[in-house]
Parts: sequence; C-alpha cells; structure tokens
Amino acid sequence: MVSLNKLLLVTPANSIQAAVVSQAMKLAKSHHSHITFFSVVEELPKDQLALVTLLPSKELMDNLQKDQQRVLKKNIEKFYHPAIAVDAQNAIGVPFIAVIKKVQQENYDLVILAARTGEQSRRRFFGSTTIHLMRKCPCPLLAVGTKTDEPIKRIVAAIDVYAPSEEGLELNNSILTWAAHLAVSEKVELHVIHAWQLPDEDYLKSWGHNSAVDRLELIMKQQLDRQKRFDDFINNHFVDGDLPITELIEGTAQEEIPKYIAEQNIDLLVMGTVCRTGIAGLFIGNTAESILSEVSCSVLTLKPVGFTSPIK
Repeated sequence: MVSLNKLLLVTPANSIQAAVVSQAMKLAKSHHSHITFFSVVEELPKDQLALVTLLPSKELMDNLQKDQQRVLKKNIEKFYHPAIAVDAQNAIGVPFIAVIKKVQQENYDLVILAARTGEQSRRRFFGSTTIHLMRKCPCPLLAVGTKTDEPIKRIVAAIDVYAPSEEGLELNNSILTWAAHLAVSEKVELHVIHAWQLPDEDYLKSWGHNSAVDRLELIMKQQLDRQKRFDDFINNHFVDGDLPITELIEGTAQEEIPKYIAEQNIDLLVMGTVCRTGIAGLFIGNTAESILSEVSCSVLTLKPVGFTSPIK
C-alpha cells in the first residue's frame, strides 16, 4: 500500500529547482498530498563565527534561520497552486540529520530533493546529503534528476528474484508496488528488470563444471530457472491490470541496469538498498552504489520492512 499524504521537499531556501517542485506538485495533485518545503541552515563552528561577528552564536543562528525562512516563503510563492496545500519550514543543523529528524517527528511519507549537487563529474551526480538520506532516512526517498523539466514517461523497477532472505523478497514486493502505483497514477510506461550472472569460471570449475559443455548446460538451466521465477513473481504481483514490460538480462546489475536505463530512455529507477541483518541502520551495498554512480535519471530508493534509522 502506497501512502503519499505528506511530502517533504528538501531544498536550499535561495535556489529552489523547478524540476523538483514539478515532480512534487504532480504527485500532490494525483494523491491530494500536503507539501512541506524544508530548508536547513547549517550551523557554523563557534570559532568561525567569532571572526565575523560579536553577536552570541545562538543569536546569530536564530537571525540566520529567520532570514532563511523569509527567503524560503518568498521563493515558493511562484509555485502556489489552489488545489495543493503547502507550507514552508526550516531548521538549524546538519542537513541529512535535520531531514531525518523531521521525518521521524512528523511521519512524512516521502522525501523529495534534487539529485544534482553542482559537480560536473557523473560519479558525483548524487550529493553527500542524498546518499546519507538513501542510507539512513526511514521513509522512501525520491532524488529528482534535474537535466530536464519534462515529465516522467518511463519507469523501471529493478528487482532480485534470488533475494537471499524474506526481507529481500518483501523489498522486491515494495519495489513493484511503488513502481506500479506511480506508473498507473502518472499514466506512464512500466518496465521491470532482473540482471543475473553465474559465478566466474574458477568457481564453476571448483563445483565440478570443468568442460565448456558443462558450463553451457549450467547457464541454460540457470536462465530457465530465473526466467520462471521472474515470470511467476510478475504474474503473482500483477494479477489485475496490464503486465509491465519485463526483461531478464544476463550480466552484472552494476553494468546492465545503467545500460538498460540509457538504451530505453528511462526517467525513473525504483530500487531497494541492502540492509545488514540485526543492525539498526542501512548501508548502500556495492551493487546499489555502483548503479547510482552510473545513472543520471531520477531514483526512488526504498528501505526494507522494519528498517530503523540510526539517527535518533
């Protein structure tokens, strides 16, 4: 079940990106959501403050916060829509920590922010605040690509039909639920993909598959088994309504998912992140980290059921 009653749009007060607001507004219109525009004033070290002002640090930060609140309210006026409820709030602190605490205190359903951080390097498309939130924020996170203001036309959900745990299978279901819900509400094309590969040749030999014929037979068996699991998973999830475009791809997820996104002109990737069993908190695994470093589309990341943020 997808709930989008409360959206938290994280933005600098003085540089609100139109593409981010556009996506938030579309979601709010179709889900009757309330949008909170939220900015964070980073607290300066006291020794730095002493060099530029004689005011007590708390008084100065309070003044900065009030000033930023005025700027934020002024800058969101042009985005007002009579059918969408919005408000503007801000806080002082470390940006990702302030956002997480805001989510925890007021139970937001989705955090929305710009993915681009200003660096030209493709590998830095997602900024440090975004990555921290992908790891630690307790609710889903939509990082909006800002290369264009065009609407989302194609969504891809990346799943792992060989997820090693019940938690992983539940995460697959969440990924499909969110992706399908957004595809229907936005009336766009939905793709579902699963990338897979066998272990390398040395591992196969250690399992007794010494000949090329043995290895080819194993590949064919694995492909048939994964295709059946993939088809069953899709058919069980999409009992009613049209089936999505599906693709079982042989190769590493790190290479094949970004390639698929580029070839199919995907606008939004829906994916999960990896959870350490028994440890409060989330880390982005090597696969997810590699994928994020190679894509420039918008990305919706989801947490496993029962996830607990390490930020209190």
